[in-house]
Amino acid sequence: MNDWLNIDKQFPYNPNDVDIRQQQFSVFQLLKMIEHHRIELWREEYYQRKGNSWNKAQKSRLIESIIMRIPLPIFYFDGSDEPWKIIDGLNRLSTLYSYIFEEKWGLEGLEFMTGFTSYKFSDLPYQYQRAIEETVLQAYIINPGTPDRVKLNIFQRINTGGKSLSNQEVRNAYYSGISREFISKLASSKAFLEATQGKVPTSRMRDKEVILRFVAFYQFLERYGTPMEGFLDFAMEQIESMNDLDTVEIQFEKSMKLCSQIFGDKAFFILDRNKDKTGSKINVALFETLSVNFARLSDDDAKKLLNMKKRVFSDFVRLFHDIDFHKSISSSTSSKKAVYTRFGEVNNLLNFLLK
Repeated sequence: MNDWLNIDKQFPYNPNDVDIRQQQFSVFQLLKMIEHHRIELWREEYYQRKGNSWNKAQKSRLIESIIMRIPLPIFYFDGSDEPWKIIDGLNRLSTLYSYIFEEKWGLEGLEFMTGFTSYKFSDLPYQYQRAIEETVLQAYIINPGTPDRVKLNIFQRINTGGKSLSNQEVRNAYYSGISREFISKLASSKAFLEATQGKVPTSRMRDKEVILRFVAFYQFLERYGTPMEGFLDFAMEQIESMNDLDTVEIQFEKSMKLCSQIFGDKAFFILDRNKDKTGSKINVALFETLSVNFARLSDDDAKKLLNMKKRVFSDFVRLFHDIDFHKSISSSTSSKKAVYTRFGEVNNLLNFLLK
């Protein structure tokens, strides 16, 4: 399932992996698929394009265009599993569903068919109702078997409207509610905010990517392979079907509290030999390895560390100045060698302290 993790960074996937079919649907067919949960009609409140949600006049002009038989742009769906994900066409389908099936609003701001102002769907003459429902829409559907990295890349190219979204913003928009909600829950947890002193930026969903890194390495460290973004995509997808999220959350919060108790306001910072911070930003690579290694400790081992926290603090400061370890958290941090070096060294130190 993670065969794409080792794809070369210079070319994210093999073009032969792109498997897309073209298909026609009537408006009514697509709306029935939404009604029966075969298409996922979702809207994520912190998706970067949230400001582009249509107003009522824009929605009304879409209905007017259909009545006037003006062809609509092509829709894109990820059809690799049900419910299908909407890659491009969310505003259009949301508009059609809310107008035709839910009748939530009446038309306004029409350019030509002003006589239909304030009309809900059932108010329209029958021939127009039927014309709307029978309108044929063109769609491209990504077939099962297409690698996730390919689907995400297609989503980003088609759906960002020329905006530069961060990789985490794309993941957040693409994956369903389970993974988004879980990552958001941990990112807003008191334990995380206190351990990091709120110093992980929320802009561009940087805080959520940091949380995703914890989950990815906590669950799948032994499967790590470059590029990092592919590994994080894989983890985000896996969260959808994980049945031990409560355990992950508990261990994460224990880890955050333990890091706070041992390192105080210096947790996740690189420290000099005087135990002072060497910068103003949290080191993400250090966060990964400390949070994951601490999360894997038993309650008894965590208590042992707390009972000798001054020694633990001092020994970790010495580790920060080990040449190989320092390089693993400061240079080419996503390389496989760097990842396994820093995780291994922290694990070795903890084993030494707890023996």
